[in-house]
Amino acid sequence: MLVVIVVAAATAFSFFVAAYQKQLQGQETLEHNKALEKLRILGLEPAVSAKHPPVLSSITLELASLDVNPIAVTGLLLGGDAVVEYNVTSSSGLPLATGCLNGNPYVAANTSCFLGLPAESQIFLQLDINPRDSPNQSYSLLPNVEADLTESSVLDFEVLTSLGNSFTQSFVPPVAIAGITFVTSFPILDGSNSYQPAESGSSNSTIDFWIWNVAANPLSNCSNDCGPWSGQEVELPDQFAPSTTYTISLTVVNTESLVATAQIDYVVPA
Repeated sequence: MLVVIVVAAATAFSFFVAAYQKQLQGQETLEHNKALEKLRILGLEPAVSAKHPPVLSSITLELASLDVNPIAVTGLLLGGDAVVEYNVTSSSGLPLATGCLNGNPYVAANTSCFLGLPAESQIFLQLDINPRDSPNQSYSLLPNVEADLTESSVLDFEVLTSLGNSFTQSFVPPVAIAGITFVTSFPILDGSNSYQPAESGSSNSTIDFWIWNVAANPLSNCSNDCGPWSGQEVELPDQFAPSTTYTISLTVVNTESLVATAQIDYVVPA
């Protein structure tokens, strides 16, 4: 009888050890896969509404998997707020799916609640950012979130995966600085001090365009060649009226199509 009990105990212990080793091996595999999981937020393309003042109506976000295994995206945050609906297209432009934050009650039951990102692939997520005019039309952020995002907003994205990883990327607008210098008495609009902030965790964007214009000003007497002029430095036309103050605006646009503006007053010498 004692022999039977000992054998049974040994068998039970061996099963326990095997189960523990299997659990430990599974945990090690999970941690290994988590450490290897790689995802990058490559870039975005914002679209501005026709509202006044204009706001971002949608954003197309580009994701790339650098993992040899598929990645399950379980959540997407913008500025810490949940994105609950987005359209997904492949790099070839083919529609793939509509995703949502897992378990969100505001999304229709037939909507897929996670996004499977194929191994070593590239996809685009289109987000409708601000509430549309009709209450029956959907938008991407939680219904109680008023985004009011513009082309000049800092856009902080965070992608969550089923393995517990969090991949973040910030898209920061440029800083516009307008000035006027003189070269042999000719006024030169100077935007060379404008810059793109290099913040930690932000994209490697650079300034792409400098656009100058005479701002709306009833005193400007600007009847022709009032802009826009393009370039980091632009020579002002000589047709401006003497002793008149002109308000000139500078708009800088970075490679992510985010913008910043600045103004400067220029008094034409008598």
